[in-house]
Amino acid sequence: MTRISNDRLLDTSLNRRSLLAMTSAGVVLPHLMNPALSFAQEGTPGGSATLVLGANPASWDLSTSTWITWQGINFLYDRLLNFDENENLTPGLATEWTISDDGLEYTLKLREGVQFHDGTPFNAEAVQFNIQRHIDKPVSAFNAAFSAVDHVDIVDEYTVNIVLGNVRPVFIYEALSQWGALQLSPTSYAAQDPDNYGNPPVGTGPFVFDSYEPGSQIVYKRNENYWGGAPMIEEVRVKIIPEPAVQLTEIEAGAADWILLNPKDVSTAEDIGLVIESNITPGAHFVSLNVSRGVTSELAVRKAIALAIDRDTLIEALAYGYPVKSRAGVNEASRFYDESIPMVEYNPDQAGSVLDEAGWVLGSDGVRERNGEKLVVSILSTDFVDWGLYNQAIQEQLKQIGIDSTITSLEWNAYLDQWRENQGDWQVTYHSQGSIQAAIAPIQASWAPSNFWSITQIDDATDPELMEVAERLEALNQEFLTAIDETRQKEIASEAQSLFQEWQLTVWLWHPATLVALQPRVKGYRLTHAGRVLELDKAYIEE
Repeated sequence: MTRISNDRLLDTSLNRRSLLAMTSAGVVLPHLMNPALSFAQEGTPGGSATLVLGANPASWDLSTSTWITWQGINFLYDRLLNFDENENLTPGLATEWTISDDGLEYTLKLREGVQFHDGTPFNAEAVQFNIQRHIDKPVSAFNAAFSAVDHVDIVDEYTVNIVLGNVRPVFIYEALSQWGALQLSPTSYAAQDPDNYGNPPVGTGPFVFDSYEPGSQIVYKRNENYWGGAPMIEEVRVKIIPEPAVQLTEIEAGAADWILLNPKDVSTAEDIGLVIESNITPGAHFVSLNVSRGVTSELAVRKAIALAIDRDTLIEALAYGYPVKSRAGVNEASRFYDESIPMVEYNPDQAGSVLDEAGWVLGSDGVRERNGEKLVVSILSTDFVDWGLYNQAIQEQLKQIGIDSTITSLEWNAYLDQWRENQGDWQVTYHSQGSIQAAIAPIQASWAPSNFWSITQIDDATDPELMEVAERLEALNQEFLTAIDETRQKEIASEAQSLFQEWQLTVWLWHPATLVALQPRVKGYRLTHAGRVLELDKAYIEE
């Protein structure tokens, strides 16, 4: 059985507009029923559910945020606010929230009677602590999200007032309802090394940490005292298996209940009776170009690479037609989509002309050269899912226009470190970023130079023109973060997208579909974050 929901993001603009308008209206958002509590428990208690993921968690406190990390550890935690499939905010550990008239104060009423797994009470002090830990940790992925916070006042045990130093309309989204809003135990955190938290990790979520064997599995047990009601499922196991083929074998054999599915395996999964869910997700896949190092610091080379990538072939041959081709890093569901931005299409002849004009002449060996230098790029790759396959395809397409390359493949977390920190000599890599919400950013990836996962490495550029581009992008980013007027927000988005295309800072490929396969015996589950995260607090196993 296949469930396909590719239109879930279409109503996002209206919801976002309404909530942004509330920023300047002093609105009290009422206690809405949490979807997790909106139906009675079904099924028989007991049983175990097993997920399969391709890598270890990068961190246990989400100070380093990756999708695979959140997919593997979300069972432990609750966030202050949640959001539904249309990105309407809903209560989490905060039951009500008020935004002041000037947009500088956010007052949260907290859920009473909640305890962390170690017995520490969840209250205003815990919220204050969890905000401050990101502020105090510059390397946290959420340091920027909380950078607007001036101070946090404890009004009473279950009321907290967050005061910003400047207006930030997206604050309620990026800080209070995304991963940075997860609440972990202050007691547990204080007893551990904050740079190596996780022995054990302690949250308020529906499942409690039991054990972890890196490279093997994570085990969680049912939280008998969960504020939303003890889960029906007794145990959750997360197996770490990097190879997609082995993951598929696990679920075929009945040894797994949930996997992220490779498009080529959909028909196989359907044939054996698995439930397939497909969702076009916020975020983008792209060819990340290191604009600060090597030949990709040259605009002509970057433009030629973009023209050499046959996206239509990649989508059909490797992604089986599921993704939607990207215009400028923004899909049509976003309010920032601008069809006036030119889409860079496959044109190898034009790519060759661009390189010819730049003096890169095709040699007798099929590789271009200039002044005795071969046109060679280093491709950074990883064994994560099929990223290596995509990098090999990119290598072949670049070869067709006379660009030679070498591929270096690293383990997933080592790859992320080298890519994000701009370490090593690399110029090209296939990459993807999955935005949590569709309409929160002008580009559906970390486009600004100051972003934690900045996709261009432009912040390290030494070329004067690129340094000017970086300054302009960061200025646009800072203005966007405080802009309330939607017309101005869209103008900023269009300019940012245009700068990316004009300077070919990356090669936008497509907006992906998340495909997951589940055993039909798993009932009552929820797939959140456009289908990417499995939640089991109300699920049960039908034997």
